[in-house]
This record gives sequence, C-alpha cells and structure tokens, in this order.
Amino acid sequence: MQDADCGHIEVEGLCVRYGEVTAVRQVSFTVRRGEHLTLLGPSGCGKSTLLRAIAGLERPAAGEIRIDGQPVFSSTQGINVPTEKRGLSMVFQSYAIWPHMTVFDNVAYGLRVRRLGRTQIEEAVSWALELVRLRDFADRRAANLSGGQQQRVALARSIAFSPKAVLFDEPLSNLDAKLRVEMRLEIKELQRTLGITAIYVTHDQEEALAISDQIIVMNAGGIEQVGTPSEIYDRPHTVFTADFVGSANLITGRLRADPHPAGHIALETPSGKVVYGVSESNTTRPHAPEGTFSVRTIYLQLSREKPKAEVNTWLVRITRSVFLGDVFQYVIEWGGGQLVVRRLATERFDEGEQVWLSIEPRHCVLLAG
Repeated sequence: MQDADCGHIEVEGLCVRYGEVTAVRQVSFTVRRGEHLTLLGPSGCGKSTLLRAIAGLERPAAGEIRIDGQPVFSSTQGINVPTEKRGLSMVFQSYAIWPHMTVFDNVAYGLRVRRLGRTQIEEAVSWALELVRLRDFADRRAANLSGGQQQRVALARSIAFSPKAVLFDEPLSNLDAKLRVEMRLEIKELQRTLGITAIYVTHDQEEALAISDQIIVMNAGGIEQVGTPSEIYDRPHTVFTADFVGSANLITGRLRADPHPAGHIALETPSGKVVYGVSESNTTRPHAPEGTFSVRTIYLQLSREKPKAEVNTWLVRITRSVFLGDVFQYVIEWGGGQLVVRRLATERFDEGEQVWLSIEPRHCVLLAG
C-alpha cells in the first residue's frame, strides 16, 4: 500500500540547540527509499533529538530537511512544515496506545483524523493488523494485551496510512531481552516486505547490527561514522566507534617506518611487541608517530599448537576464564598488559594455561587520530 517512489529523506547541516547547549551539530546524511537507517549512540548523544527534528517535533536552529526533494524545514528559506503534514509516522518507546480503546480503534485513529471513509479505514486497518498478526485481536481492548502485542499495535498504526517513512524511537527498550530479539526481526521483516523507509534510534549496538542497512554512529551531537553494519564492525574509524560498537581490544604504540613486505602497517607497543595491521581506509599509510589498533575480541585465535603464521603470533598465559553461554571470554597476559579473547564454548582452555595467541593482520585496524 506504500508508494515506492516515496520516502527519500535528506538532512543537511542540521543543528538543534537548547539555549546554550547544542544537542545536534552540523549533521548531514541521506536515507534512500526503502532503506533502514539506524541512529546509534549512547544516551545524550542527540539521536532522539535528531529523530524528533525530522518528525517536526523539534525546531532546529539551522539546516535543512527534505522529503522526496521537498524541504519540510529550511532555516534559510523560513520553512517549517507541521508534523502532521510531513507524511511521516512515528513509533515511540512507550507505544503511545490508548488502553481504553480496542486494537481496531487504536490502529484506525490516525486514519479517522485524516477523515478517510469508513470502507477505506476498515480495509487499511485489516491490512495492517494482518501484517502484524493481530487480526484476531481487533475487538480486544489494548489494555489486555502483552507488551509485545501492544508494540505490534503501535507498528500497525504506524503503517496503516502508508506513510512516506516510519521513525522508530527506541521502540523495543521496554521489552524483555527475548522479546526484543523476536520483535527486532519482525520489524526488519515488515520493513523489507513493505519497502518502507525507516529511521531507527537505539543505544543497543547488537540491535543496530541486526536490523540496519546503514548505521550512523553518533557521539556528542555529531556523526562519528556512517557505514553498513559490517563496515562499522570490521572497519571502525575512531576509538569511540571501536569501543562502543561490539567488543574490541585497543592496542597502542609507535608506528614503525619499516612496513611488512605484504604492505601491512607495523606498530610497536611499549613492551616491544610488534603488531602488523591495516589502516581503516586500507589504502594509505598514516604519518602520525603513534597509533591505535582496534582488534575485535572474536578475531583473536588461541591454540595449543604453534600457528604457522610468521607475524602476530605470541606465547601467552590465560589469567581468567568466564563462561558466557555460547562463548568463553578469556583474559590473557600480553606484553605487560591484558587482552580479551572470545571463543566458542567448544574451544575450552583453562585458567593458568599457556597457549599461542595469533591475530590476522587484516583484523588489526588502525584508527584515525
């Protein structure tokens, strides 16, 4: 029921201020039609404020927002289209459903506000409830539903009038862990089925990696990095992104002038260990005297037999072992410091055991700055 030509969103140089505090600073990005883009970052980074500005619930101090090429906000042109005329829908953390209404009436509310005919409303509500598997609950009061069912009602209401895009503001944070996993898959499947443009706000990096086509990592009101989930995870650009998204070891040291024959970057730690890796762009060598490698904990290999690799191989000792269900987390002594390693539970090692540690250079990513 959604127009495939709708939903292209452009944000350019957007700033949002509260008095002397800048909540969003010079943010620019584009969301393509049918794309699921996630704004990811810690509490207070400006992601929800940015989402509300796109929805028209906050008035920016500067910048421009365009939907399908038409400005809905422009500080230079003096344009600020009201929320209800932007053609967007929003799903909130609190669900924002009316407990005294039936499921049908909750989903139909926005359609009635738009003064659609009775037949149109019935068809749109039935279509939306069918998509979220709640058609049999149409006559039930919303107060009698579980948290997951209430969130489905909110989803159905958000898509019933075929919006240009759906904005999600931490929609799953009130659900328990198991239900969050189920619902995020349902949201992704629904978004793909309908081809809806979606902008999704969360602080949960696992959630962002699981459902996104593109991720914008935000920090202190600005953008740290934009990329696909695999780019954000495997090629972080900054210390903040490496540390916030996933679990990573940060190895600092002096960048050596003598590169490895394969073209890898050489970094010497304070203890004298030499680690070989790649730059985040994987094309140019940096000129700074010092640097930091990001190494995801899952990419460190442990073995009782000496690996054949010529570089990034050391004999180490396991100081701590923690069982996490599917994986074991090991803390190892390494060059006067510690590294964290995560391995499948089938690869069992003991505390105090001496083993070989190896890291492929392609998984040691030199961070900017």
